[in-house]
Amino acid sequence: MILFLPAALLHAQQQPITGKVISEGAPVPGVAVRVKHTNRGAATDNNGQFSLSASVGDTLVFSHLSYTAQEVPVKDLSSLTITMASLSQNVNEVVVVGYGSQKKATLTGSLSVLKGADIVKSPQPNVSNSLSGRFSGLIANNRSGEPGYDGSNIYIRGLATTGNNDVLVVVDGVPGQIGGLQRLDPNDIESMTVLKDASAAVYGSRAANGVILITTKRGKTGKPAISYSFNQGFSFPTRLPKMADAATYATLMNEIQYYTNPSGGLNQFYTEEQVQKFRDGSDPLNYPNTDWQKETLRSMALQHQHSLSVNGGSENVRYYVSLGMTGQEGLYRNGVTQYNQYNFRSNIDANVTKRLKVGLYLSGRQEDRIFPQTGAGDIFRSIYRAYPTVAARYPNGLPTTGIENNNPVMQVTDIGGTNKNPTQVFNGILKGAYDIPGVEGLFLDGFFSVDKSWSSSKSFSKPYIVYSYNASADAYNQTVVGGSNGLASLTQNQLNQSLVTSNIKLNFNRQFGDHHVDAFVAYEQSKTTLDSLAASRLNFPSTQTPELSQGGSAATDKNNGGKSYNFTRKSYIGRLAYNYREKYLLEAQARVDGSSTFPPGNQYGFFPSVSAGWRVSQEDWFKPVSFINDLKLRGSYGTLGNDNVGLFQYFDNYSFYNQYVVGTDIHPGIDITKLANPNITWETAKKLDLGINAQFLQHFSLEFIYFQQKRSNILTQRNASIPQVSGIVNPNGSDPLVPSENIGKVNSNGIEATLGYDNSTPGGLHYRVSGNFTYAKSKIIFIDEAAGALDYQRQTGRPLNTDLLYNVIGIFRTQEDLDNYPHLAGAQLGDLIYEDYNGDKQITADDQVRTKYGNIPEITYGVVLGADYKGFDFSAVLAGQTRVSQYVLPESGTVGNFYSSWADNRWSPTNPNGTYPRADNRASASINGGLYRNNFWLNNASFLRLKNIELGYTINADLLNRIKIAGLRVYVNAFNLFTITQVKDYDPEGSSSSGQFYPQQRIVNIGANVKF
Repeated sequence: MILFLPAALLHAQQQPITGKVISEGAPVPGVAVRVKHTNRGAATDNNGQFSLSASVGDTLVFSHLSYTAQEVPVKDLSSLTITMASLSQNVNEVVVVGYGSQKKATLTGSLSVLKGADIVKSPQPNVSNSLSGRFSGLIANNRSGEPGYDGSNIYIRGLATTGNNDVLVVVDGVPGQIGGLQRLDPNDIESMTVLKDASAAVYGSRAANGVILITTKRGKTGKPAISYSFNQGFSFPTRLPKMADAATYATLMNEIQYYTNPSGGLNQFYTEEQVQKFRDGSDPLNYPNTDWQKETLRSMALQHQHSLSVNGGSENVRYYVSLGMTGQEGLYRNGVTQYNQYNFRSNIDANVTKRLKVGLYLSGRQEDRIFPQTGAGDIFRSIYRAYPTVAARYPNGLPTTGIENNNPVMQVTDIGGTNKNPTQVFNGILKGAYDIPGVEGLFLDGFFSVDKSWSSSKSFSKPYIVYSYNASADAYNQTVVGGSNGLASLTQNQLNQSLVTSNIKLNFNRQFGDHHVDAFVAYEQSKTTLDSLAASRLNFPSTQTPELSQGGSAATDKNNGGKSYNFTRKSYIGRLAYNYREKYLLEAQARVDGSSTFPPGNQYGFFPSVSAGWRVSQEDWFKPVSFINDLKLRGSYGTLGNDNVGLFQYFDNYSFYNQYVVGTDIHPGIDITKLANPNITWETAKKLDLGINAQFLQHFSLEFIYFQQKRSNILTQRNASIPQVSGIVNPNGSDPLVPSENIGKVNSNGIEATLGYDNSTPGGLHYRVSGNFTYAKSKIIFIDEAAGALDYQRQTGRPLNTDLLYNVIGIFRTQEDLDNYPHLAGAQLGDLIYEDYNGDKQITADDQVRTKYGNIPEITYGVVLGADYKGFDFSAVLAGQTRVSQYVLPESGTVGNFYSSWADNRWSPTNPNGTYPRADNRASASINGGLYRNNFWLNNASFLRLKNIELGYTINADLLNRIKIAGLRVYVNAFNLFTITQVKDYDPEGSSSSGQFYPQQRIVNIGANVKF
């Protein structure tokens, strides 16, 4: 007999239930309490107390961003006391690992986890810029702030190879998903896991540089929950060099002339009267004083982000759907630079039957980039080189020729044409899982994914006119720049990529009394395809028809090109994890990878790893040590690979670039451009990791790791030891003819440490602080070097990315200095003093020495702060780096302007105590600069930066309920708010050796999150 009760009677059975939520004895305010499968809910007050209507048999769900969610069945109507565990210290938290998930308690590998809720606290729309400083082991250097190309270079535990150091990114289980990490909508990310040690061996030949696992959001059971977020950002350059003004530059030109011809005096280029006119601005036509940065750049640019999502569902079907939009402006005045992104995601999970589950995850985005014809590097080159003694525009408004007919004020606009670069990305994943009947814990799952991207560029270059003023004739002379031969030209490219991946996996997960076994075997294969097409046309009769069909009709006006390739992978994967009472932990995993990148016979590699752990705190004899809540010792060792190398290296490579003439006819010839190496194989990394994890005194957490890596079989060329006279080193351009060989070896080692504190006060204040530190140093064991290289100049035995420079020990200030120190022929007062390193009483190439480190830091550190109190929440991330250097030599002299730091502090006849060398005709070819590269221009690029800070307020729920809003949070946040560094003229995260790059951005942002 089935009894149906009227809804009114059911409602009558509901009665008020009260309770209190605590954590470590303190009340927890702001916990959402709801009756499962209903829309009834409440939130705990400042005393952690709540009240709502429920019935016996209902289930209450308790959730909070900082604590592990709980479900509690209602057994009677008595008052409840719920104790919640902080996420930062909860060893039972489940985290995503390669091809599965595990409890923190049973992890034996080194990994770090970042919640999506923390990622969205950064106002940077590029996800890669939100990672720096948040956890140990990861280096994220933001090299440029240009919209659309403003991502960070990511390294895990520093550099480890002379080859490719790129990290493998896995999104929702798909390795190397097209589209990658940077342009994912941060609002769609549920969590991010970084695999740093041999635990990444489950990804085999692609895991040597570490793995980042991205999990996107899934739907949750319940009525539809709608969330909308909007933020408006204001971005500013973090740092721009101050440049010399016109009067100072004119004085410098006089000094340069004086050093060449001392008898001519100090006013050979400009008279004192002319210098004064530059200074006082009395004749702006003939003697301007131009601040090219002010003329070309705005002080602020705008950006914005919108995100709308809906999630919910029943027990059998759950969905998460989102739409997003991002817009970023460029810094240029009247510029065309703009980045716009539109993205969607639809993640649907369904229980088809009790045993069969499927998921369909679709996402895509449109990336629209538009730039001026001149690239950002060249624009900033023009800004920094342009003479302040030349106007940007004449008083009548006509544009000047700038520097060498490059006027950045015009270059940033669309007058010379535009370069449009739209890209579309689509990712589709079909997943399935089936519980096999008859064997508890045995199930089958897998996925099939299709990734596509279509990227095109359309670069239309138009001619335009700039002017130079002829004072004697009082006339403006025209110069045509841009285009080709005074007419417009067009270049178009199309690049299509696809990745098809399939995976099937047999799993077994079972508890046998005190023994737990978690194992799987899997098969995976993928195919990557790329094809590209390029075409160009010259001599367009009109700039109004930017289409390929409208260009010049001569055969020489047309050109085209194209290429295509594909490569495949095939993998067999297995893992076995065992634990006894979550006390003794053991895990073994292995992967056999096959790749068409390598020749037959070398196409398969085997990548095993093993790890173990011991939770000492679970031992009975350890129980009296009450101040330690959890203590685990662990270690891992394994072999991983790196197959991210150039394709087709086991074939001789040929080209048709060569030509020959028979009679009067030109015929295409064939050239060999790369010799084959039929023996190439994987780059191999052997990784050792020893760690300790502890939680103590209820509120503290600690992790300490020692790691070691030995990288071998690195593909590198043996060209340094081959004499140039052999004719096989660089016969055509800079790419050597000799093939790469598996001869490189690099070792690296270091430590990681993280210390955290998390606490709540009886007054309702919850706060947390965490500090992390990483030291990672590389050492080249073997790289091909020229025979007879001096020991102190060899790369072998030193870190990667070091440079060979002369050591500067001072400046020649007196004739006595010139007499006492060995110096180069022609050295003058004001020149740099180079150390006679080998003591042979002369300065030669043998006096160059290796730098201690390169521009990838050996030490990185961070501090993460957070607090919430009565609706207010606060978070901050400080990130720092040290043991890092960056060489920057500005293009200065008669070829370009000077940084004020150099101009104002230079040695000169009137300033013999200057801290910079004398001005020279061309810094790149100066005895003090590029002619003898030296460490005077090597800057200590260490810094401490407030990477992110946010303050938010959540509006009172009672007030919102009246207007049918489930939640409203307003916030203000900032990115790169301040930086402490010794670098004066450019952002210390820059990597340009000339300092000419689009600057990183400081962003201030206001926003709101609304939930319905």
